[in-house]
Amino acid sequence: MHIKTYSLKPVLLIVDDQITDLKALSAAVCDLAEVYIARSGQEAIEVAYKRKPDVVLLDIELPDMNGFEVCRLLKSDPDLFHAAVIFVSAHTHTDNELMAMECGGVDFIHKPLNVPVARAHIKAHIALRNEAKRLANHDALTGLPNRTLLQDRIEQALQKAHRRQGRVAMLLLDLDNFKIINDSVGHSIGDVVLQEVASRLSRSLRLEDTVSRQGGDEFILLLPGVVGFDAVGDFAERMLAKISCPFSILGHRYDITGSIGISVFPDDSDDMESLYQHADAAMYQAKLSGRNRYCFFSSHIQSSMRARRLLERHMRNALEEGVFEVFYQAKVDVRHNRIIGMEALIRWRNHDGAQVSPVDFIPLAEETGLIIPIGKYILLQACKDTRVLREQGHDIYISVNISVVQFREESFLSIVEIILMESGLQGKYLELEITEGVLARDIDTTRETLFRLKTLGVRISIDDFGTGYSSLAYLKRFPIDVLKIDQSFVRDMLTDKSDWAIIQAIIKLGQALSLELVAEGVETREQASALLEQGCQIMQGYLYGHPVPFGQISSFLASGLNADDNPTN
Repeated sequence: MHIKTYSLKPVLLIVDDQITDLKALSAAVCDLAEVYIARSGQEAIEVAYKRKPDVVLLDIELPDMNGFEVCRLLKSDPDLFHAAVIFVSAHTHTDNELMAMECGGVDFIHKPLNVPVARAHIKAHIALRNEAKRLANHDALTGLPNRTLLQDRIEQALQKAHRRQGRVAMLLLDLDNFKIINDSVGHSIGDVVLQEVASRLSRSLRLEDTVSRQGGDEFILLLPGVVGFDAVGDFAERMLAKISCPFSILGHRYDITGSIGISVFPDDSDDMESLYQHADAAMYQAKLSGRNRYCFFSSHIQSSMRARRLLERHMRNALEEGVFEVFYQAKVDVRHNRIIGMEALIRWRNHDGAQVSPVDFIPLAEETGLIIPIGKYILLQACKDTRVLREQGHDIYISVNISVVQFREESFLSIVEIILMESGLQGKYLELEITEGVLARDIDTTRETLFRLKTLGVRISIDDFGTGYSSLAYLKRFPIDVLKIDQSFVRDMLTDKSDWAIIQAIIKLGQALSLELVAEGVETREQASALLEQGCQIMQGYLYGHPVPFGQISSFLASGLNADDNPTN
C-alpha cells in the first residue's frame, strides 16, 4: 500500500527547461513552500510521485512532452490530482489559456515573468491548497484530525513500530450519556462541550501523539512509541480525570464522563483495522463495567464481543420467527385479597429450549434498536390477552414496561394508539411502566407525550422508583399515577434499616401525592404484613405467583387467591 504523507510545509514543484526561469521562480517562492524542480515532463512526474506537491508551476514547452500532457497525467492519478497546476508560459494566445483550463489548470502566469505578480498568484493558490487540505483532513467542529488524516498517521506509526519493534496504543474515548445533553439543552450546547473536550485532550498530548474526532462523541487518541502498559493506563486515567472536570457554559454547569477502550500493537492487534476493532470492544467493556473507566483489550473481551454479535443475530431470528413469549405476573390487592392486574414480561427460549435471561438480551436490544419491534410485539400481545381475560369476566388491567429507546421513538404515541385499536382494549386498562431515566431526558417532549397518553386513558407508572434520578419535581410536573417500590429495597427491608426507611419515605410520598403504590419482589408474608401496615396494599412477587404463560395466568385468575395468601389473616 502506498502511504500518503502530509507535509507541514506546502510542497511546490517548478517544471521548466529554462534555467533562468527556474532560478527566478525558486527565489521568489522559497520562503512560501518546500521547493522542488524538474526540467522535463518525465522528471516532473517522477518528482510528483515522490513529493506529492500542493502546487505545480508548469511550462508548456518541455523537451519530451508538453505541459498539457503533464497536467493530464497529474490529474489522472488519485494521489496527485489535488495539486493546483499553474501554467507558466510565453504562449499567451487565448487558445493556450483555454487548453490549460480544460486540462485541469487553475491559473496562467505569463512570461516574461513579473516576479511580484507571479509570487502573489502562487501565494494565493498555496493558501487555497492549505485550506483545502485542512478541511479535507480535519473535523469542522473541533479542528482535530479527522478519519482520513488519522488513518495516515496510524499507518506511519505502525510501519515505524514494526521496523523498530516498538508499540503503538490506540485509545477510543466515548463520552458517557452525551445524548442527554443534546436532548435536554440542545445541540448547540453539545457542540460547545465537544469543542471543550477536544481542547482538553489536545493540551494533554505529546508532540508525536494524535487526537482525532471520528464523529458524534467519539474520539481516538493515537500514542506511538509506547514504552509500557502502565504508562498507557496512567495516561488513560489522566484523560478521564480531565474529561470529568465540570464544564461551565453560559453560566451553567455540565458534568460528563467518558469510557476508554485500549488496544496495543503488536500485542493484541497486528493491523490498523484490528487495532480499532479491539479498542472499540474494550471501550464497550468499559461501558458495561460501569462507565467512567478504561479497559484494555483482551482475548476475553474478543470472546464476549463474538458472543454479543451471535446473540444479536439470534435475537433478530427470534423476532422474525415469532418465538418471543409474553409471561404474566399477578398484581394483588392484599387488603382485599384480590388479583387486580398483571405485569407483562418478555421471555425467550433459544433453540435448545433454555430461557435466555432478559438481563442478557434487553440491553443489547436497546442498543441495536431491536427493542422497538420487540416492544411493539409485547405490547400488542399483552393488550390482546388482557382483552380476552376481561371478556372472560376478570376485572384486571395490564402493565407493560417501556424502555427509554421505545419512548423516544418518534412514532411511539401512534404505536400505542394503533395497538389499543387493534387489540380492542380500552386505554384505561393499560398501564405503561417507565423508569425515572425517561423523565430526566428532554423534559418538555416527555411531558407532552405523557399528557397525550393520558388522553387515551392510559395510566403511567414509575418503575424502580428510588433507584435512578429521583426528583420530587418529576412527580409534580408529570402526570404520574403509580409508584413502584423496587424489589432491591423490599428484599432486605426487614433486616436493613436503610431499605426500610426508604420504603417508608416512598409510601408517605405516594400517599401525600395521592399516587397508587405497588411493591414488587414480595416473597414472604412478613414483608407483605409490614408493607400493608405502612399503607402499601398492592403487591407482586413470588409470594403470590411467578411469571407464567397466558394459559396458566388464565387458570390462576379463574381459581383466585387462597385465604392463606392474605397476610392479614
